[in-house]
Amino acid sequence: MIDVIVFLGIQGSGKGTQAKLLAEKTGYQHVNIGDLFRQQIAKGTEMGLKVKAVLARGDLVVDELVFLLVNTSLEEDCPGIVFDGFPRTLAQANYLVANYRLKKVFYLDLSEEDAIARIEARRVCSVCGETYNLLSAAPKQADTCDKCGGKLKQRSDDTGDAIRQRVSEFYTQTFALKEFFVHTGLLSTIPASLGIKEIEQKISRELI
Repeated sequence: MIDVIVFLGIQGSGKGTQAKLLAEKTGYQHVNIGDLFRQQIAKGTEMGLKVKAVLARGDLVVDELVFLLVNTSLEEDCPGIVFDGFPRTLAQANYLVANYRLKKVFYLDLSEEDAIARIEARRVCSVCGETYNLLSAAPKQADTCDKCGGKLKQRSDDTGDAIRQRVSEFYTQTFALKEFFVHTGLLSTIPASLGIKEIEQKISRELI
């Protein structure tokens, strides 16, 4: 079985940032379910067409499609995986523990109010996909990617009713996973209000 580390938390809690940093440090593959689905949408695949409307509404994609995407996205000889955005339901959590060796789960704790503010401030490069946040990690030049100079944009599901729907889905389905993973003895809760570097340091200490 492949070793996995899981990041849980409400949208905007910084899961993606910390998962990416940890993957770079460990050599594990960073698997972001939302990004993988958006790639499928951009390519116009059959799977992408199926989930496009779902993501636009802020709903969760059905478990079977998530399992298929995870299984087809893993790199050959992958030393381990940092999951970001998976699992999101109890069915997905049971699938994970049955098919992977769970090493650690980090729950980044953030209030609903702060989560919505962070999501609304998120911007993504239209060229390379680099993510910024106008509140905590703004680009050096407004609306311009630091890495490639591409134009920054706001995702369609980062506005209005779609945000509130995603937050609602988190509390009705994903939040229950916190209790699920408590029973594994592998869950650590970290305040997402801390700075990026401080959270990264806390994660590193937990994995020593």
